[in-house]
Amino acid sequence: MNWASLEVDDTKPLFPVEQPDGDRHLSELDRVVCFRRLVREHAPEVAIYPNANAGRRSPFQAAREGIVAGVFDYTAAWTAPHVAWLEFKGYDARGRAGQLSPAQIEWGNRMVRLGHRVACFFTPASALAWLEACGAPIRIAI
Repeated sequence: MNWASLEVDDTKPLFPVEQPDGDRHLSELDRVVCFRRLVREHAPEVAIYPNANAGRRSPFQAAREGIVAGVFDYTAAWTAPHVAWLEFKGYDARGRAGQLSPAQIEWGNRMVRLGHRVACFFTPASALAWLEACGAPIRIAI
């Protein structure tokens, strides 16, 4: 058996990653609030919810709860079997753009290999357009 052929390179994303948009005054929270508003207004048939991937937990408690490192920020679902995962990035107080962590790249790549839709965004409008391209029912293009 050639074990080397089973190794995968999870250092580069196999999924779409939007480049920073330069709006340094917008945090990740600002962006996800805007995205959720866009989904409510333009895609009410899409269920969107945050994933428990952060918080003030001890590593022991996170392990007990089954928290998985790298899981993307939001899950979007519409008519079965359609599901997609979205990660958002923004800028910190110093104006530095957020970046995907190695765990996020690994998790995203695993989902791609399993046939799922995953992507990382800075701009809420781009995320909504991507959902539409994935087949999500978007009422009004923005």
